[in-house]
Amino acid sequence: MSDNKENYELLQLQYSDPDSLMYKKLRIVDSYITGGATLLDIGVGIGELIELEKQKFVRIYGIDADKEAVGICRERFKVDGTIYIRQGGIGDLNDLFQDKKFGYITCLDVLEHIKREDCKKALSNIYELLNDDGKFIFTGPGIFEKVRIFLGRSPTHLHSHSSYGWKRMIERAGFYVTNVETVEFPIFRSDFFRKRIHVLGKCCLIIAKKCGGNTK
Repeated sequence: MSDNKENYELLQLQYSDPDSLMYKKLRIVDSYITGGATLLDIGVGIGELIELEKQKFVRIYGIDADKEAVGICRERFKVDGTIYIRQGGIGDLNDLFQDKKFGYITCLDVLEHIKREDCKKALSNIYELLNDDGKFIFTGPGIFEKVRIFLGRSPTHLHSHSSYGWKRMIERAGFYVTNVETVEFPIFRSDFFRKRIHVLGKCCLIIAKKCGGNTK
């Protein structure tokens, strides 16, 4: 059994645990998705978000750079004729989906894994792939992970930002940000704290819209 497979098994356990950050994150994301014609999920992992949303959309597309993740999702959704899983990185969006537009694009815990200078291009590509008034949903680590990276204690993340830093990055790509919150606020577990003092929370969540022409 490969190390990646072990990681995916651990991920499945986290997604199944109502007390875990991963479980809570997907439920909050789900609450912002009403459904429609098309959804693109960037970084599908084992397909948990697609599983939650598959009854809401006419077609769902998923992309992941990891071959094993793609294999897991293709097997998981092989009887669903409206779900399409493709292998590729976030830099391949234009090549893979140049002829499509989406009502929703989700990018959960992906941008921190690519170089900061590549985020601008990735966000620009996401913007162009959205329908007018389409919705973009982002999650990523917050200010405490930024400190861990500075101290050399984050083996997988290349960069992180406060919730305000992520918001500015998304706005510079032309988006209008409608919501900024955190998945969980430490110590005090309340919606008030995670929505109003999101800069100190665990895992930043941002909802943004494409409005009119790109104003970058």
